[in-house]
Amino acid sequence: MSGALLLATDGSDHGRKAEVAALRIAKSYAIGVAALYVAYAETDSERERAVKEGEKVLDGVLEEGTRMGVEVQKLLVGVSVNRFGGRPTETIADTILEMAEELRVHTIVMGSEGKKGLKHALLGSVAENIARNARCNVLIVKTD
Repeated sequence: MSGALLLATDGSDHGRKAEVAALRIAKSYAIGVAALYVAYAETDSERERAVKEGEKVLDGVLEEGTRMGVEVQKLLVGVSVNRFGGRPTETIADTILEMAEELRVHTIVMGSEGKKGLKHALLGSVAENIARNARCNVLIVKTD
């Protein structure tokens, strides 16, 4: 999906705002959206639950894209943090950056923060990592 948008979403409120922004931009420029959900977890069994959640989130993006007349490619990547090492923030950001490079996208669209809670406390820095390290444009959508 060269030249398209890469939407990185986690289904959070910030992710949902990014979904809407990406689909509206794609519609106005008549380009496609590659919607990416990184299902990360500490263990393989936890990753399976995260994959199921990711499927629901991506199905919602696909449904909304279809309603708007926007082509959406669903991308679901399951990552066990212990298997790859590093902090969850780095692992998620690296996955997003790798997909952006592989797909040769024009812009990455993502929310400014991810899920809240003890397990997800570091996700806000994923956006910062992407903004600093992406080789393409980055649009960070804020909810406030």
